[in-house]
Amino acid sequence: MGVGDSEILVVEQPSGAESELQRLLQDSGFKTTNVTTEGDCLSQIRTSKPDLVLLSLTKSVIDAHSLISEILKIDANLPIILTSVDGEEDKLVSLLEAGAADFLRFVSGQGTLLKYVIEKTIQRQSIHELHIATEEKLEYLNLKLGENLKILERDQQAGFRVQRGMMPVAPTTIIKVTFDHRIFPSLILSGDFIDYFELQDRRMLFYIADVSGHGASSAFVTVLLKSLSRRLQRDYKSLGFDSPGSILTWLNRELLQCDLEQHVTMFLGIVDCEENTLEYSNAAQFPAAILSSDDGAQFLEIGGLPLGLYQAPEYDSRSVSLPLHFTIVMFSDGVFEIMPQQTLKAKEEHLLSVVKCGKRDVEALAEQLGIESTREVPDDIAVFTVAGVG
Repeated sequence: MGVGDSEILVVEQPSGAESELQRLLQDSGFKTTNVTTEGDCLSQIRTSKPDLVLLSLTKSVIDAHSLISEILKIDANLPIILTSVDGEEDKLVSLLEAGAADFLRFVSGQGTLLKYVIEKTIQRQSIHELHIATEEKLEYLNLKLGENLKILERDQQAGFRVQRGMMPVAPTTIIKVTFDHRIFPSLILSGDFIDYFELQDRRMLFYIADVSGHGASSAFVTVLLKSLSRRLQRDYKSLGFDSPGSILTWLNRELLQCDLEQHVTMFLGIVDCEENTLEYSNAAQFPAAILSSDDGAQFLEIGGLPLGLYQAPEYDSRSVSLPLHFTIVMFSDGVFEIMPQQTLKAKEEHLLSVVKCGKRDVEALAEQLGIESTREVPDDIAVFTVAGVG
């Protein structure tokens, strides 16, 4: 605010030394209005909203204490400067305590000092008002942010219920195989996904998938995976698959058509209870699945490229014989984030040792690896088991 923009309300007697006061203010470039009574002063403040009140104490019949109190009732932030030819120090302390901003002993000809004091007072007030406005703006923005976060959280919770509803019931036993799983999301929604179902030829298909990233964008891809699962279950024979690898090839083609920003890693297996075999293929899912039985535990290691990135990848398939009692243990790579071992090799060896020690059900695995006790997991963690019950 410039000097010429400042409105000064001068409260003084109509005659005496104060007559020079208004002239000095005008010579300094201030816009002034002169009043002589308390009523006129308060009326002027209500209507014109001055930037500063200059209250003369010399020969004034106005009750300064009362006037200051009434002014601040109208505008608590309006600065009031007291002027007097005499010091009248006995009055000043109580008037400053009542709310006056400053005091100036007015001497004839001191226009420069008067201008300086007024400008500094108005400047301080402008900074104070800007500070208050900024705080109010921040408070408003914080309030809106809090409201938006609550809306976002409600939306995420609704999405979580939808995503949970897409997951198969766990544990579930189909023929002679029990499927169980649990997902620990880093946020409300997860990019890890699991599905399993019986095929038309009585074999059972299952997979664990990990969508790149985490949160809402990755969770949306899991909806697409569920849709592809339903189509796979419904049209398995007509689609002409001859191996788990051919299924991954088909899934890759379908994901590419959607032009997604995310890619997907996946381990996919098919259990045949009549032949006691497991056929499987892998699209870069890591760590490798672990096959455990009374004879020990081993990784089902097989390479492969992620889904949704490459136009014509090839996916190998392998087959292993299954004993009557077996457990296939699978994790998403988020499990590595909470493990204390320093290298990936050490982490893999620890996972294998945990399974070898007999930790083969979901709850025991989560507890042994410390997933249950971790308050905030840095990445989604999925634990998935497929167990033959004889």
